[in-house]
Amino acid sequence: MENLVIENKGNQMILRLNKKGFDDSYLINLVKRLQIESLAQKSKFSSEILSVAEQINQDWWNNNGEKFLKGIKK
Repeated sequence: MENLVIENKGNQMILRLNKKGFDDSYLINLVKRLQIESLAQKSKFSSEILSVAEQINQDWWNNNGEKFLKGIKK
């Protein structure tokens, strides 16, 4: 048996996973990721939100990066 089988059944997509082929924690994280992706698509954010997120991330590193990485060799 294959580790992953995908079936297209009309308006449903069925995924069959062989438990022996995947670590349990990996599968749990995968399902959580799918839930997050589904919520993100429902939110209908524009791609502009990505540039805002990048700016927030950059600002954080500019303000906190040195303190956060203190003692770590560069």
